[in-house]
Amino acid sequence: MATELLYLNDFDVLTASACVLVADPVDDGRVSVVLDRTCFYPRGGGQDWDEGTIRATAGEFAVTEVRLDENGVVHHIGTGTLNAGDEVALHVDGTRRSLNTRLHSAGHMVDLAVERLGLGWVPGKGAHYPHMSFVEYAATVVPESVEGISAGIQQTANEVIAAGSHNEIRFMPVSEMGAYCRNVPDNIPTNKPARIVLYGPDFGVPCGGTHVADVQEIGTVSITRIKSKKGITKVSYAVDGIN
Repeated sequence: MATELLYLNDFDVLTASACVLVADPVDDGRVSVVLDRTCFYPRGGGQDWDEGTIRATAGEFAVTEVRLDENGVVHHIGTGTLNAGDEVALHVDGTRRSLNTRLHSAGHMVDLAVERLGLGWVPGKGAHYPHMSFVEYAATVVPESVEGISAGIQQTANEVIAAGSHNEIRFMPVSEMGAYCRNVPDNIPTNKPARIVLYGPDFGVPCGGTHVADVQEIGTVSITRIKSKKGITKVSYAVDGIN
């Protein structure tokens, strides 16, 4: 049975109650815990997993890794003792969640800036980690134009952030996403509900990650490098107080 993913419906969920379905040892000596529902984000889409604790009457389980399998089941991997049937309280590390969420949402602000500048770049993969944050596009940039494009993306992204937003979560068939999202990838995962996040009324993104509810939460974005190679342009960025 697929795990109910509470973070898909709530921008800020960090705590929840749940029931332990399975608690099995893994090869490295840790334990993999499966719950009926979770607010822990598993690594995916270029965003790192949550960490935190699962608390039961008998003690506390430290979550150090979270994975989503092909069947939609979330595995909370860590140390401690839990048993099937335990009623537990979930507590996500809020500092780590906020860091990952701000970086992830900043990547979408880069996308939005690229679109508003009319560059015509098609977004591809991205990474949103403190040590490595970038978005790749199907595009070629000549060296002499890099400085101007970098400045334009940075200025546009920060203008959008300063203006703020009221973001919205919606679920829909992939076939309907084109009405809200200018780019709908053909490899949207099928092991979780199809979701878009609207960053204001005119910019939707198909995405199962965690997002800020208001883009002002991101802070200031800096474009640190733009590099083109073999038809792929990589835009690296940083967020104040993180990178």
